Amino acid sequence: MLAVKNRLTSREDFARTARSSIKASTESLTGYLLKSDHTTEPRVGFIVSRSLGGAVIRHQITRKLRHATRDSLNLLPDHSLVVVRARRSPDAFNEIPSLFQSLNQRSQKSVAHS
Repeated sequence: MLAVKNRLTSREDFARTARSSIKASTESLTGYLLKSDHTTEPRVGFIVSRSLGGAVIRHQITRKLRHATRDSLNLLPDHSLVVVRARRSPDAFNEIPSLFQSLNQRSQKSVAHS
């Protein structure tokens, strides 16, 4: 599972991160990244659409996403908050590494342009 220190839990952090201009998408996932001085390690939160199923199914998907995220945290920049929105496929967890790579690349470009 994803360590507690790497979980995004605050409603305010979710809202700020979901409005971030650093955004990347895969076929089934959309990710938002926000740089934060309040954390040293990446913190990740998940939003799973009701269109994917009832509460039990959504929680199963979230657990799978957390598990896939644990192995891909090294792809994210330090000091980052990330929100991952699952939109379509219940097998979206396979897309986590490519989503995190895209977010990292976009965050590096936004720093270069600043």
